[in-house]
Amino acid sequence: MANTVFVRGGAHSASVEEVWGEKTYRQAEKDAFFNDGRFVGTDSNSIIQVNADLTKNKGDQIHTPLRARLIDDGKINDAAIEGSEVALTFHNCDTTIHKRKQAVRIDGEMTERRTKIKLRGEAKEALGAWHAESRDTDIVLGLSGLANAVGTIAAALPTSARRFIGGQKTDSTGLASVATDALIDDTAGIHLFGTSVLSHLKRMAQVDGGASYGKIRPIIIKGKKHYVFFASPWQIKALRFEDKWINAQKDANVRGHENPIFSGAAGMWDGVIVHEYEKIQTRTGAGGATAPEIFEAADPVASGLTVARGLFCGAQAGILAYGRKIGWKEKMFEYESQFGVEVSSVYGFTKAKFNSQDFAVIACDTRVDLDS
Repeated sequence: MANTVFVRGGAHSASVEEVWGEKTYRQAEKDAFFNDGRFVGTDSNSIIQVNADLTKNKGDQIHTPLRARLIDDGKINDAAIEGSEVALTFHNCDTTIHKRKQAVRIDGEMTERRTKIKLRGEAKEALGAWHAESRDTDIVLGLSGLANAVGTIAAALPTSARRFIGGQKTDSTGLASVATDALIDDTAGIHLFGTSVLSHLKRMAQVDGGASYGKIRPIIIKGKKHYVFFASPWQIKALRFEDKWINAQKDANVRGHENPIFSGAAGMWDGVIVHEYEKIQTRTGAGGATAPEIFEAADPVASGLTVARGLFCGAQAGILAYGRKIGWKEKMFEYESQFGVEVSSVYGFTKAKFNSQDFAVIACDTRVDLDS
């Protein structure tokens, strides 16, 4: 006697039904990290300022003028001013826009019939997440002075007055800076990220370089001045080992603040709001000078060490120029049986520069200890 058996891997394997969940786990959040209203806005009090002039006018490049301060001492009392007037000086920051697009196509009616997964809806959600993630990556790379893979963001080395390389000791007793990433080391637990680094970056931001560069303008929230630091998860790891940081957060009241820029913050120190972000760039030395080992050419990270490039930002650190915001196009193929959908937008991003100096972002390269 023989029983009729349907078992996976057996003679009738192809006839065994499979059940797929109707819900799927998304690999990425729909909302962008650099979303409108938190870090991105149209006013000059935003970290990333949107320029939408090209949505109304033709062209593929926009010039954003940055006006220099008047630093002349002027005249006093009855001294003549006529004939001693000074000229206004503007420095242009150029942003080129490009079309960024991605599309999904479903094989056909039978493919959609075979599964409970709502493929058309999933396609749209996946494309929305792709668009948000691509734009976020462009912003991080642009602020970091690094090029993106598709060539729409060009490398722009952090300028001399807007770069810190080094860190502090594990016990927070000292701060040490070095000239290049190659000189970062781990002797006596040095060159880590921490509160001393944050305070040092704030002091750097307040240095007045005269005609060469100005102070980094803070963001004003309810009359108070703030800066924002975007930190690698491993920079945050070092920060959370610090008693100074831990104690400061007990009274910081960051999470209860109604301004969206505080939403999701890891905490605040010395007026600097710290946000953890996994896209902050890292490089790990491996004894060579390959792309994963260097931020800039001829400056490889020491073998066996990892360096993260955190970003200290003030107002107008970057310019996000739009020719067209996000749009969708659906299309049917193969006698109306295959569904396709495309997402696209036309935009460009640049790190703001003033007189060839980075305007409102300091690149902060510190050693980080990865999880073992």
